Amino acid sequence: MRIGRVLFAFLLFLMSGQAATHAALGIAPRCLAEKSSEDEVKFADAGAPTLSLQSAAFDAEDRDYIIRTIAFEAAEEPDEGKAAVAYVILNRQRVGRWGHTVKEVVTHPGQFEPWMTKRSEMEGLPQEDRRYQDAARVADAVLAGDTPDPTAGATHFLNPTVVRERRGGTLPDWASGEGQPIGNHLFYILDERGPDLEIALPASVVEDAQRLAGRNGEVPGSKEQGKCEALASLG
Repeated sequence: MRIGRVLFAFLLFLMSGQAATHAALGIAPRCLAEKSSEDEVKFADAGAPTLSLQSAAFDAEDRDYIIRTIAFEAAEEPDEGKAAVAYVILNRQRVGRWGHTVKEVVTHPGQFEPWMTKRSEMEGLPQEDRRYQDAARVADAVLAGDTPDPTAGATHFLNPTVVRERRGGTLPDWASGEGQPIGNHLFYILDERGPDLEIALPASVVEDAQRLAGRNGEVPGSKEQGKCEALASLG
């Protein structure tokens, strides 16, 4: 009997010791800790800054061409309007229809009008110039991913006031839809798969495009009608 009581007491001791050991190890708290840790990881991932693929994909030359294009296309536009022009360039590069580098996109014949008519002036713009500095500030924010695309993917834009003056009160066919107004410009998202569009342009602009492109033949469209491939920008 005494031996049985001793064994019974020993078993009770072992059982109480096991419970105490579990409490010391913190079985239940450890499970809660795992759940809490998982939540913290998810929260950290959601709040961590994302790496900008754009800034890694563009070099100093790309940046410079974007800046000069903004400076001549949108010098007097608000920051949002400058960013919109930058994104038209990037959207066109993404499409690949007008070139695969920023330089190819902005100097593509019959597209960004300042590069057709004021190329020497654009290339000679000093980096210390206020227009360059203002455009650089916006371009850097775009390339760093700090400024989202205000156009939601536009590939064309124009100044409706200037274009209507040139065209006797009308806009080109590709601008017949409802454009997104930003500053003095309207921005358009056109069908990337469609054929090249044509708009009426002064004959001098067509000739400048031919000369700058080094072409011997005609630019797309009829020279007699003063047409060329749809510009990314007008006015």
